[in-house]
Amino acid sequence: MLLFRRCINITANKKKILLITQHFYPEIGSAANRLKNIYLELKEKNYDVKVLTLHPRYPSRELYENKRFWNEKLIDEDDIVRVDTSIKTHSTSIIKRLYLYLEVMFRFIGAIFKYKKEFDYIFVTSPPIFVGIAGLIAKWRLKAPLILDIRDLWPESLVGVKVFSNKLILSTAYKVEKLLYKKATRIIVNSRSFINYMTNKNVPADKIKFVPNSLSEEELSIEVPSNEESQKIEVTYTGNLGFAQDLNKLLSVAEMFKENPNIFFTIVGYGKNTNEVKKYIEDKKLENVTLHTAKSRNDTLKIVSESDIAYVSLVEQEVFKTVLPGKIIDYMSVKKPIIGNVSGYAGEIIESAKCGIALKEGSVQELYEKIIELANNPTARKTLGENGYNYAYKNLRWKTNINVLIQVMEEIHE
Repeated sequence: MLLFRRCINITANKKKILLITQHFYPEIGSAANRLKNIYLELKEKNYDVKVLTLHPRYPSRELYENKRFWNEKLIDEDDIVRVDTSIKTHSTSIIKRLYLYLEVMFRFIGAIFKYKKEFDYIFVTSPPIFVGIAGLIAKWRLKAPLILDIRDLWPESLVGVKVFSNKLILSTAYKVEKLLYKKATRIIVNSRSFINYMTNKNVPADKIKFVPNSLSEEELSIEVPSNEESQKIEVTYTGNLGFAQDLNKLLSVAEMFKENPNIFFTIVGYGKNTNEVKKYIEDKKLENVTLHTAKSRNDTLKIVSESDIAYVSLVEQEVFKTVLPGKIIDYMSVKKPIIGNVSGYAGEIIESAKCGIALKEGSVQELYEKIIELANNPTARKTLGENGYNYAYKNLRWKTNINVLIQVMEEIHE
């Protein structure tokens, strides 16, 4: 009888969290992976977590008909409410994408009104910034504190890639951003550089906490094959082929290596520029480049683990100097030396971890030379890879970093 009462008390004392996100498991990409791990870690810490999200759709719905993407046994679909939208495909049209964001916001708000005042916390992640508005409505409707998770600076990043310039809409977006920062009970960021940006907008520093994208214990335990004896060198890029990523230098370098039988390139990519990349490879007859379409996270990490050098790039804009691409952390998990055409925060992490070479504003010729340098030095490749793994193990583990979020929640209810 005593044991039965204890079980009732434990269940009754569970804190309940509503997690609102446009992207969630089994979708690929840093956003979905971040929120999946937050969900799993909080569940393990005995929180009752409910998720409000979309049916998986990025980069396409058809992708998730493949069971390889549904590989997380600890996700309880009973915890997930998935809403649908009238736009079924992920469009590259800015107008259609804006319509999609607004529709997602209203669908989320409709779902929120079906809940009762049963949550201890609302956790909402942005971008898109419109999901943040749904979080504000949830805070008001459900009378619960709002934790705002910022993974990217919107609308700043839209300005950075120069794909959207409507002054009225941008002005409205900046006002929404300011409102979200003001009304959020606490703010979580995945880049330390965001803190300065926000404090410059008069957000109190003690309102903001840093929770980086991190790695699971399983990902930190991936077996990495030894390629030291191989004469062939594989340079791998994974992830989005979109507005913010610049693969022109890598493709130009691949063309320079076209006649070299020992150096080849693998791209595991998806997104807006996929067809352009494919066309470039075909037009230049780059038989030393293999382009894979989107793969599950596990399959992607396996491909990276079997390569020799990992590549990352971002367009040269101020806003992207504040971000740390999730692929850098992924590369660290499988002990790969990194060559990056990146500056700012991403470059600082690569240099601080001593896990690779940050070229910043490096030229195509410099990238070519650095690839040769690492290709000819297996000892350096191994050392840089080990350095990256050790940095990730110490600083980028969900098992430890989730405690920052838990502390934030406990402080709210003190």
